[in-house]
Amino acid sequence: MPKEIVIVGAGVLGLSLALAICENIQNVPITIVAEHHPDSFPYLSQYTSPWAGAHFRPFPLKNEAELREYPLTRVTWKRMKRFARENPESSVRIVQGIDYVEKDELYERLSKGYSEEIENFRVLGKDEVPEGFAFGALYDTFVLDAPHYIQFLYKKLRAEFGVKFVKRKLEKLSEAVEVSEDPNCIIINCSGNGLLWNGSNDPACFPIRGQTLLVNLPHNNALADKTITIQHKLGDWTFCINRPLNGGVIIGGTKQINETDVSVREQDSTAIKERASKYFPELMRTDKNGNAFFDVIRTNVGFRPARKGGVNLELDSKNGVPIINAYGAAGSGYELSYGIGMEVVKKVRHAQRAQRL
Repeated sequence: MPKEIVIVGAGVLGLSLALAICENIQNVPITIVAEHHPDSFPYLSQYTSPWAGAHFRPFPLKNEAELREYPLTRVTWKRMKRFARENPESSVRIVQGIDYVEKDELYERLSKGYSEEIENFRVLGKDEVPEGFAFGALYDTFVLDAPHYIQFLYKKLRAEFGVKFVKRKLEKLSEAVEVSEDPNCIIINCSGNGLLWNGSNDPACFPIRGQTLLVNLPHNNALADKTITIQHKLGDWTFCINRPLNGGVIIGGTKQINETDVSVREQDSTAIKERASKYFPELMRTDKNGNAFFDVIRTNVGFRPARKGGVNLELDSKNGVPIINAYGAAGSGYELSYGIGMEVVKKVRHAQRAQRL
């Protein structure tokens, strides 16, 4: 019988990796151990996946890490199209993505990683972009309702593949062996910030604080079939991402490196509303006095688990236990999810062969 796999972490990476393994390797027992699960209500800010905007936004590559990772987003894109077609209950939906960029030569040159394998990609004419912007593009992409999607994966893994879930906070990665009845299990480290074998986290990891607003979508709104991302020349980002199945719309946002404040910052919310009211006024409602406002359901605060050098996908071993690392996806967890899963499938097969020798 195949060696048991213990996945540490139940965010979108851990769940997606489990699905990729189940779909591509027969009869392998899998246990997912994590402090936070998709049914851990209410969600805490430290559990990043439920708070994500979770759309696919291709972008031109800036470094070697992005060059390694961008093909994985295309693998995920193909799997998400299948979900949209075969499992509409997943909340995955194919929509039109729109980019507006004030100034960035990588976009204007269509540098590598941006348009490859992207369907219906088209650069907008100067008369099609807002005043003051240098570049715009259209393309097909996916959106989803993040908390709904991770619950969909959670239920699918339990019901269809018999994946076991254990709620436990690990103080060190070596404790994952205790979850398994097999001392020769394979550990997959999806702990976000890179939990180490003897405790603490990978020193190359760091958080990126994100604050967004979830607002109600006005009825029959044209933005229900679009996701728009605006890159400002001073480094700010303004975006709207529909959450299908009546999940509202995410507007945002912030990217605050090495910040861990879990409280809602009113100045951030005010800045988001000011920018969004300029670019997405159709998302606003009107009160009885004729005043426009965003019907805010909730303010989201989460921490994207980033890593210097990009995602760690190395195969390691401690005390004879194979360890497959899969963490540090920053704000691209959903975009990379199934693509990383397929890379992990290769490494699981390699570890299984090594154990048989």
